[in-house]
Amino acid sequence: MAVGAIVLTALAAVLVPLIITGRRAARNQQRVYDLKQIYLALANFDDVYKRLPPTVRSDEAGRPLCSWRFQILPFVEAMMFRLDFGDRWDDPSNRWLLNMYHPIYCWSTDRGTGGLRGTNVAAITGPGTVFDGDRPVRLGEVPANTIFLIEVHNSDTFWTEPGDIRVNTITESIVRGIDGDGVHVVFADGASWFISAEVPFDNLRTFFTIEGAAANDRESLLGPYALLR
Repeated sequence: MAVGAIVLTALAAVLVPLIITGRRAARNQQRVYDLKQIYLALANFDDVYKRLPPTVRSDEAGRPLCSWRFQILPFVEAMMFRLDFGDRWDDPSNRWLLNMYHPIYCWSTDRGTGGLRGTNVAAITGPGTVFDGDRPVRLGEVPANTIFLIEVHNSDTFWTEPGDIRVNTITESIVRGIDGDGVHVVFADGASWFISAEVPFDNLRTFFTIEGAAANDRESLLGPYALLR
């Protein structure tokens, strides 16, 4: 029995890390796919409305109603539900969504979902970015290398709720993502990459602004750190 226990312990020590690594690889591949689906929904929104959605949809009185994530739901695969875009994200007409875990925005980890509904996908906003204030922008006008969506960790923002990440508040910790080994990003041409946490932060943030993206080559600065694309 003692020998058997030792053998089982040794096998577990070898197999468990392999299983965890395999699960993480599968999750990262799924996240790359999910981000490509989000990009396609944004591109379809752009085709219909001749602009990207504002990060915050407001009513005529300026009252914030919902996030861009909520606005593109009609363009997201398998999301043809009854939605009321004239009401706030948490108004009674949309409150049923508060109980909904949406895997395209809210990602699981080794710890499971934990019942969380906070978004792990955020737009990069602020001066010089794609989402610079209320300025309307067409997707085709943005340099291909521009990063405009990024993975965020420990978000307290419900996925339909207005709330993203301002470019001047992004710190080096962003490169670790939610699993600690890298960060998922989406470029303006639809490319979705999983970038190693080893990437120099200065290399990454260069592509957060339109000006920085236009002046630099992502293959040179980020390509060596791209684990999935």
